[in-house]
Amino acid sequence: MSRVKRPREGQAEIIGAIIATGVMILAITAMFYSIVRLQQSTSDVYAKRIAFESERTLEKISVNYDPNSNTCRITNTGGIDITVARVWITNTEFKDPAEIGFPQVIKRGESVSLISDNTPVAIVTTRGNVFEIKSVCQTQINMGMIYIINASSGFISSQNIIGTTRLTSDQACIEYSLTPSPDGVPVLVYKNDTGWIYHNCTHSDQTTYGWKIITKPSQSNIDFKPDLDDSTVNEAIVAINQTTQLSDINSKQGDALALKLLFYNITRLTNATDAVTIFYKFVVRTSGGGQPHEASYNPRVALVSLDSNIVYAAPGAISVSSSREYIGIISGYVVFPRYFYNFQAGCYSVKITLEINPAPSMRITSLRLEYIAITGAEILWIPLPQSQ
Repeated sequence: MSRVKRPREGQAEIIGAIIATGVMILAITAMFYSIVRLQQSTSDVYAKRIAFESERTLEKISVNYDPNSNTCRITNTGGIDITVARVWITNTEFKDPAEIGFPQVIKRGESVSLISDNTPVAIVTTRGNVFEIKSVCQTQINMGMIYIINASSGFISSQNIIGTTRLTSDQACIEYSLTPSPDGVPVLVYKNDTGWIYHNCTHSDQTTYGWKIITKPSQSNIDFKPDLDDSTVNEAIVAINQTTQLSDINSKQGDALALKLLFYNITRLTNATDAVTIFYKFVVRTSGGGQPHEASYNPRVALVSLDSNIVYAAPGAISVSSSREYIGIISGYVVFPRYFYNFQAGCYSVKITLEINPAPSMRITSLRLEYIAITGAEILWIPLPQSQ
């Protein structure tokens, strides 16, 4: 009996191995095609956004006042037809173009002439560009000039610059992290007109909001230059708290560094929001071989909805320069057009990530944020009163 049983057992093991191998191959194949589909989907979205941005930059408008007919002539001087999505009648009221008889499409090279008193304050295109019209026409009435205008960053304008008191508001909550983790606790420090203050918050605990006066370690132990690039605006410094003192970053030679900043509940988007533009400026100091501009910088900016937890991320423009040896300036902006993202009205956080890949012989010795500015949306953080 045993002679018969053993071959059958061996056959069962072989068949089982074949089945298991087949299942594994099918699983790997399914995973491979899933990754391929995901890559294709990501590439398609990225390609659509690049095409959208390319088309957006082609939209141009010129405004010409004709004193003989007292009309303002709006001409599409760009390389693409413009579809008008919204017309601002006043600074607070807007209409769909069809409601007021304004052309919904202005073809390339075509013009629209309106009596100067009936000229709209601004028009918004479906690609998210906002062209201010009335103020430009009024300037021509006064000065007799022809203007070719570029799109503005946002019709509703507000900003939150660290040189003002908004960023140091009692309602401010900025969560941040460094990768790799430093030897110590990261903390934001800033010098205002009353002395050195620091910020370290958790968005779920409102008692941690705002900035606090540094008492320990004593201010005499702080040896930071408040304005590293001598721009007359102090920067928020990413410092390391090592219990006995605050120190600069001083990363290891050749190590990449990533700073994440989340400005919690900083802005509100309304149904009147057409395009939100976020500007930023970082200041870095390096040491070792190479200059700051020779490092690779990868900033990313996102709007994070507090109502739906949806993240809207976008590519942007970046500029890297050096104010002097070892001091680098990283600045840029990102545009979020409503008609591309279709974002909903509500409160939003802003998330900024800056990845730095230095040369092998280079070290990042200081990393700072000089400002973040937002146009096209309301700022929720109430500024502190100016000191007397």
